Amino acid sequence: MTTPHRLVCIGLSHHTAPVAVREQLSLGPDGLAAILDEHTGDGERALLSTCNRFEVYAALPDGSGETLLDCIAERRGVDRDALEPHLYRRDGLDVVRHLARVAAGLDSIVLGEPQILGQVGEALNRSVAHHRAGPYLRALFRTALRAGKRARAETGISRKPLSISSMAVRLARRRLGSLAGLRIAVVGTGEMGRLIVKTLRPDERAHLTLVNRRVEAARAFAGTVGAEAAPLERLPELLASADLLFFATGAPEPLLRVDAVRAAGREERPLTLIDIGLPRNVAPAVAALPNVHLFDLDRLRGEVERSLTERRRSIPAVERIIEEEVERFAQWQREHTVQPVIVDLRRQAEAIRRQELQRALDALPDADEKVREQLQFLSQTLVKKLLHHPTMNLREEALRGEPQPYAHVVRRLFGLTNTDAS
Repeated sequence: MTTPHRLVCIGLSHHTAPVAVREQLSLGPDGLAAILDEHTGDGERALLSTCNRFEVYAALPDGSGETLLDCIAERRGVDRDALEPHLYRRDGLDVVRHLARVAAGLDSIVLGEPQILGQVGEALNRSVAHHRAGPYLRALFRTALRAGKRARAETGISRKPLSISSMAVRLARRRLGSLAGLRIAVVGTGEMGRLIVKTLRPDERAHLTLVNRRVEAARAFAGTVGAEAAPLERLPELLASADLLFFATGAPEPLLRVDAVRAAGREERPLTLIDIGLPRNVAPAVAALPNVHLFDLDRLRGEVERSLTERRRSIPAVERIIEEEVERFAQWQREHTVQPVIVDLRRQAEAIRRQELQRALDALPDADEKVREQLQFLSQTLVKKLLHHPTMNLREEALRGEPQPYAHVVRRLFGLTNTDAS
């Protein structure tokens, strides 16, 4: 019988931790890959890191998965004890339910937002690529992805698209009115930055500049939307002339600090800064400067709340889908418990069949090919029919939720060695 694995999740999110705490654990793709490569030990592991959450998923034969979080905190120079008040933990099927809610967009700042589904898929692919995903985490993440896709296809949870990027633009319009004629800069041309630009496009009379560390990437995208492109080194110049700046990069340190804003001479003219980066791209102290209006992810939450009435009507339908998928995972888990027994039983039966068939053929040296084929067919049919009911009954007991005693009895009765250690 397969060694039972314990599914665990340890994490923090916008529900439990402010952005100042979340950004301490923020890791880019290279950092996540390094953690998966460096942390050895038994079990399966995956990391989900977004602007609103950091979560460790593990399937372990024993233990709690805390050591991986300890390793990450040490790598990031974070006080592990200081994280404790912000952490939540899930266990068993609650892990499946939680990740399915995440993938369906029920746990996001923007209810039903689409980006999280891709981020969950990326977390699985990364774990697979670094050989940290076995059957349990593959089944867990595929269950969550299926729940997320069904939620979007079968309910209205994602209709009238909303995202952090669209909410950032909506906030700008609510504060500044029409954006026509304004000088706007978008710093960062990754997925979030591009979504900001696409949402801004109806305001064609605004003067738009795209800023990126790699100016070639900004220039290629700017050409498709009628914008200018600028390298990051031009940020002080743009700061002096812009009315509105969006920040959406994955930079590990703030790109904009108090001294830079002061040097731009903005004391007399209002400046609006909307920062959706994590870690934050704008130092929090900038908000204290006169005529500067800074909004980060936490301050966007109020804007989001005003936009979600219709989507909330879909929550009960999405919850039903999630429970169906959780039960589907539970059935897989129960069947997975007895599958190694069935495999070993069939393997042993096939070995015996081949041995006895060969003994019979050795005793019939004059048997022609037709007789040999008949004996082969007879032996295969006998084995198949003899094993049919035991394997079917074992699977049925697994689905009823109590497979372990039956699996143990089958191993004892047939003298099967427990060769599975996964």
